[in-house]
Amino acid sequence: MRVILGSTSPRRRDLLGALGIDFRILAPSADESAHPGEEPLAYALRVARDKADSVVSDVAGRRGASIVIACDTIVTIDGKIIGKPADRADALGILGTLTGRTHSVISAVSLAHVAATTRVLTGAEESRITFRNLGPPELERYLDRIHFMDKAGAYAAQEHGRLIIERIEGSVTNVIGFPLRLFFRMLGEMGLAGSLFCPENENGTGDEPPCGAAGNTGSRDRPA
Repeated sequence: MRVILGSTSPRRRDLLGALGIDFRILAPSADESAHPGEEPLAYALRVARDKADSVVSDVAGRRGASIVIACDTIVTIDGKIIGKPADRADALGILGTLTGRTHSVISAVSLAHVAATTRVLTGAEESRITFRNLGPPELERYLDRIHFMDKAGAYAAQEHGRLIIERIEGSVTNVIGFPLRLFFRMLGEMGLAGSLFCPENENGTGDEPPCGAAGNTGSRDRPA
């Protein structure tokens, strides 16, 4: 079973790789502009599904089955989607909007099982993040420590996040950009956990208990 990560995000690559899964990367394509009146959750679900569909179109027809994994992560506050900063001044402005307040991070995951037929499941997880109440000097020092240009919201929980984050409610890996708890649950719903983590079960019924890294994933939010 081929496993394809439809993302070039190093954070998703590292989280998936930590599970011991062999996978290849294909860059997805999707319209990431928000549609008029589109809610943040609906936006994330649409973009994740479009990313998965673009990769499925590349692998469909190949011999053997594939699992395609695509994801989209957004930061949202006051019903608005906050994207990646255009420059440092924009990054500082974004952090200024978030400081001292609670915002949401939503990650949508789309899984596609491509075989004789294609099955797709898309879901989302939301975490709530409260920032410390910081002034421009502290925010400037934080930006000095990270690579902020490729990050929605201009920050990263895994990169000196303690300097700006007061608390996280919900999945931490969701905030990083790949919600493992949701991923494990979706694999179970599609009957793919055994095939992904236990290749010897690939020809089974789909009801076999997962093994290895997936053995007790029900309540886990990090790789074993």
